[in-house]
Amino acid sequence: MPLRKYYLSPQFLTAIGSLLLLCALLLGIPYTFGVGTFRVSLGTVLWSGWMANEDMEHALFVFPIVAFLLWQCRMSLAEIPVRASKLGAAVLLFGLFFYYAGYRGDVFTIGEIGFLFSFYGAVLWLWGWAVFRLLLFPLAILLFAFPIPGIDAFVTFPLRIIMSHASYYFLNGIGLDVVRSGTGILSAPDPMLGIPAGKKFAVDVADPCSGIRSLFALMMVSALYAHFTLQTAWKKWVLFLCSIPLAILGNLARIIMLTLGMIAFGSEFALGKNPLTDPSWFHSAAGYLVFLVALGGMAGISWLLTNVTLSSLHAHLSTLLHPKRLPSPPTSAETGPETGRKKKKKEDAY
Repeated sequence: MPLRKYYLSPQFLTAIGSLLLLCALLLGIPYTFGVGTFRVSLGTVLWSGWMANEDMEHALFVFPIVAFLLWQCRMSLAEIPVRASKLGAAVLLFGLFFYYAGYRGDVFTIGEIGFLFSFYGAVLWLWGWAVFRLLLFPLAILLFAFPIPGIDAFVTFPLRIIMSHASYYFLNGIGLDVVRSGTGILSAPDPMLGIPAGKKFAVDVADPCSGIRSLFALMMVSALYAHFTLQTAWKKWVLFLCSIPLAILGNLARIIMLTLGMIAFGSEFALGKNPLTDPSWFHSAAGYLVFLVALGGMAGISWLLTNVTLSSLHAHLSTLLHPKRLPSPPTSAETGPETGRKKKKKEDAY
């Protein structure tokens, strides 16, 4: 039956109640010991991670965004027939198995994976493939609320190395003599004057400066921006994947700003007494530059994907590579006889 007639039916209310009860049980029952001697629920672990980890601050906006996206789909949902899928029941059981395995092993990350599989399986089982496909984007946005295990080891340090290399080449390119030591950017030494490396300024690309804090937030923003501004699937994927280099570019601008601030006004002004616990206002303001650069690049890429087509790009490149030659002016030998005949005709006319 259409979902419009299904809203107030006992079947729909039972399905919604069952889904909410499943979420309450999986997130509310005591699950892991954590760092104490008593068990805490998976929901408590997630909430503590959102509050204590600055890399996951964007997770607080995930559920209101998902609710808005679901509200936007209400008219389309009203026209889709509801057909339960048996595959969804299998996915639900698979997720419950993972959830139980994490419970027995006291590993909440496995429990989070089990919760997601159970949630997706329940939606697929209760409403079917047609509804699941329509809700695929809101369900995918839900993934940003869950931290990725091992992200510090696999992403943060490589990002620090990339940022330190990029800052080194850029600063030397604009005429500032710097040297790189690990993830640190130091002013170059001057043996003639007895100035050691790092005497004038020294910036270390620490974990917050690696881009990890802005990476996942920008990935979520780019996914939403692509969803609302672009129509073609491949264009949406291009803009979404561009969020990674845009985050790197934004953090590069931040490091350049901090370095120039140290050169002009000193370390305490640019970084603060303790950059990790007591940053200066300049240091905090530089963090917003990351999003300004990334969002500006995102808008520019979206404009290019919307207005520039392959045919127009090919025509523009052809014009640049093979410019049309202007016709050369006629010579006197070419125009002499013709001009004389025209003049004679005008005289005969008179």
